[in-house]
Amino acid sequence: SSGINAEWPLRPGNDIVHHIIKGNSKTPKKDPSQEMDDMMTLFLVIDNMAKTLATFFVRVIRMPEIYTKIMEEVRGADLSSLQTMDKSLRYTEMAILECLRLHPTLMRGIRIAKKDVNLNNGMKVRAKSLIFFGQLILHKNPKYWSDPEEFIPERFAQGSATIAPFTYLPFVAGP
Repeated sequence: SSGINAEWPLRPGNDIVHHIIKGNSKTPKKDPSQEMDDMMTLFLVIDNMAKTLATFFVRVIRMPEIYTKIMEEVRGADLSSLQTMDKSLRYTEMAILECLRLHPTLMRGIRIAKKDVNLNNGMKVRAKSLIFFGQLILHKNPKYWSDPEEFIPERFAQGSATIAPFTYLPFVAGP
């Protein structure tokens, strides 16, 4: 026996969409489109995750020294729990962070100005204006990153301690 349950995908009511609908039916709904919103969020997360992993694998496979480090780390890692896995795969995490720096999941971020602001170049931004910015401008700016075009996982060895605030936004997080 292969250990694979071939009937699993065919059993009614045992898929992610069913669980989203069932989970939402237990809570009062303010918006009748909540299930659709939850499903769209799920599919967007899966899409971004797939793109990130594909980019990561392409990057790593093309760089034998990084591939070797990751494989050695994975082979020696304690994978018995998420907590030990997180501590055991430090170099792999650094490589993923570097991949997200060079290939962020989204190409731009949007913020809303809270108040009127006069920029150094004389430009004025009015309160409630939409401000669009590209992460790659931040992620590849030599002012903040040495060798910004190079794939160097070690730049994340100290975590965020050596990264200037708001210069690494792979998921467009932050205020």
